[in-house]
Order: sequence, then C-alpha cells, then structure tokens
Amino acid sequence: MLRLVRNHSRRVKGYVCNQNRLSHCKSVMAIRREDINVWERRAPLAPQHVKEITAAGHKVLVQPSNRRAIHNRFYEKAGAIIQEDISEASLIIGVKRPPEEKIIPGKTYAFFSHTIKAQEANMGLLDELLKKEVRLVDYEKMVDENGYRIVAFGQWAGVAGMINILHGLGLRFLALGHHTPFMHIGMAHNYRNVSQAIQAVRDCGYEISLGLMPKSIGPLTFVFTGTGNVSNGAQDIFNELPCEYVEPNELKQVCKSGDLTKVYGTVISRRHHLIRKSDGVYDPFEYEHHPERYTSHFRTTIAPYTTCLINGIYWDPHTPRLLRRLDAQKLIRPTKSVSAVNESWLTLPHKFLAICDISADTGGSIEFMTECTTIEKPFCMYDANQHIDHDSVEGNGILMCSIDNLPAQLPIEATEYFGTACFLTFGKSSVRCNKPLDEENSLHKSD
Repeated sequence: MLRLVRNHSRRVKGYVCNQNRLSHCKSVMAIRREDINVWERRAPLAPQHVKEITAAGHKVLVQPSNRRAIHNRFYEKAGAIIQEDISEASLIIGVKRPPEEKIIPGKTYAFFSHTIKAQEANMGLLDELLKKEVRLVDYEKMVDENGYRIVAFGQWAGVAGMINILHGLGLRFLALGHHTPFMHIGMAHNYRNVSQAIQAVRDCGYEISLGLMPKSIGPLTFVFTGTGNVSNGAQDIFNELPCEYVEPNELKQVCKSGDLTKVYGTVISRRHHLIRKSDGVYDPFEYEHHPERYTSHFRTTIAPYTTCLINGIYWDPHTPRLLRRLDAQKLIRPTKSVSAVNESWLTLPHKFLAICDISADTGGSIEFMTECTTIEKPFCMYDANQHIDHDSVEGNGILMCSIDNLPAQLPIEATEYFGTACFLTFGKSSVRCNKPLDEENSLHKSD
C-alpha cells in the first residue's frame, strides 16, 4: 500500500494508492529532465532499470539532458526513446519537482514534492497539480506495511556529507595554522565515483597512521547521531580512516590521552543523552509517546569532548534539541592550551570545531543552524555573536556544513540505488498508470 499524503494550507487530505490497481493501464512511461536545480544530475532510474522495463514490453521515453550524470546514449542502448516530447507517457517520473508551467494535465507524476509539511514554497505546486487533475506519487510518503520509508537517499547523503566535512576540516585546520592530511580530500562531487573518494580518504588515513597529524591539535573525536541510513553512510566513510570507536562516556579520557595515529568515533543513540526531566531516567516507550517530558544532556556530557559532530537524526518540534544557541557560545570559549614540546606550535582555540548537519533541519536539532549551506558555498562559520560568514573558514566559531541536496554530489551511485528501490516498489506494472484515478475507483480521501 502506498500512502500518498498532501498538506495544503489548513486542509490536510490523504491519498492512498493501491499499486494492484495499476495493472489495466497504458504502458508508456517517461523520465523527465531535472531542471529545478543546476546541481541536480541524478535520475529516478538507471539504464539497467530501463532495460528491464523495456524488455517487459513497455515503452520508456527519456527527455534528453546534457546535465544528467548518465549519458543519454546509455538509456538509448537500454531501449529507451530519447525525445523532448513526453506527453504520450501516462506515468512521468523524476527526482525533484517539475516547474509548474511544465506539468502536463491528466498525468501521473512521481517525484519528491516537499509538500507533506505544508512547505510554503511548494503550495503553488500543489495548486497547479489540483488544477490540472494530476495524480502525485510522492516518494517521501511511500512506506511499507510497518510505516518505514521505502525510497530515500539517506545512505548517500551520509556518504557525501562525511566526505565534505573531512574536506572542510582540512580547510579549517589550515586556517588555524595546521596542515593536516585532510587537505588531500576534496568535495564529494569532485570525484568521478565513490571509489575515488574512498581512495582519497584512505590516503589521508595512511598519513594519519604514520603520525603526520599535528600533535598540537590533540586526538580528534567524531560524534555520529542516530543509527539509521544517514549515520551508517557517514560511518562507512569514517571507517576508511584509522579509527577506533569508543563509548560516549570515554570521550573525555580519549581527548586527554588518545592515540594521535588514529581518530576516534562514537555513535550516539537516544539512551546516551536523553533523560526525563523529573528524575533523569530514560524510558524508550514513554519517549515515543511523550518526548516533551525529556531533555538532552548532550551539550554538557558529549559536545565538550567532540571535534566534529555529524548529525543524522530527524527532528520533531516536540523533541529536545541537541544544541542551542547558548550552548554554541559556551562551546567556543577558549580552552586551556594543549601542552606541546615546541612552544612555536599553535593550539586550537576550542575543542568543538565543526558540525555536518546532514539532516538539514533548519532551526531543528541544531537550533542555530538556521540556513542551509549549498554545494556552491558548502561551509559557513558560526560565531558566538550569532554571526554567519559564508565566505571564509577563518575567524572564531564553528565550521558548519548543512547542504540539503547532498546525494546530488554522487549522482551515479544515488541514481542506481534510488532506481532499484523505485523499481522494486513500483514493479513493471506501475508503468501502466493511466490518467489520475477517480475518487470512487481508487482514491480515498480523509480530512
């Protein structure tokens, strides 16, 4: 059962589409050109998926695109027809939303609409879909029988985010007077594929293992929040470094006496930092139903011993924040100098240096992350006076990276992964979607 939910102003109506009802429809689908963002090089299906669909007797149209990471000719070789006009298709799929003026009336569209939370920027899009009698299949609301999302890019967001923040740390350390092996790691989109990026991380790790990390910056600690796809993707990259995982309560000791030929990581779950306000106990069952009764001690027990925070948890307004503005001010106060053999060595101004907020919830878990960064300008500095500088990695403050379209930096792998998830969910029968289903036949409304 696919749950398709749309929010519009004060009205919240749910659409539920049963894919078993798609078997009688026309067999033409189209992959539209991504044209809403200059960095969007992904596609909803890779050539191998198109090949299976066309082999089953269905027709696949692909709008030509010179920006798409996978060349047109590979789709043509897989059996697709490359052409501009896709009006013949009954099902039109993409990754991101189409421009409103390009929506073809009476079709079924599949894409991330970003409307489920009634995002103001996309309310016009919903109006246009309703006006043109279009059925929307929103990937965000495709869930299995247990309510878990089927189609998501979380893993690749984690991978790209971790590569980016390692690159950012190299720049930040250099601005503070320290050359580190992280300087050899570039932004995720600079690599042809993930394998090349992993090799760069391994090369960095090799230098760390040789003791080439400046002693003046002390042991580095990376804190990962959450245990889902985002966090796991980030850890996949971190694991290519000479790393050791420790428990959260071991971070303080690691900061004092850790091995400089490795980096340290810890994975934070709810039980590590959430406590009931009344008695300091964590009850997972109660928290699920009453998160407002809980607070987080992350700011006092974990953050002070963190070099880089990789945030991958979903935030709900009823749940406690990890860090507030006041916490940021305390974390970037100057710390005692690290003892060094050579007095000319520089030291870090404070332990907490960077945040990679992969979840990209503005004003969410990280309260002072009020504006996402971009692939063009991936980093900003947040200082104690709540000033954000997008043009430099110098000065006082916390380096922040909060790109909200990270998988676009790894377009080939993300397309293959996403396409497989889509293909397994829809199945070949989904190609036979005709015009929008009428209410009495296949749409269920609820206010």
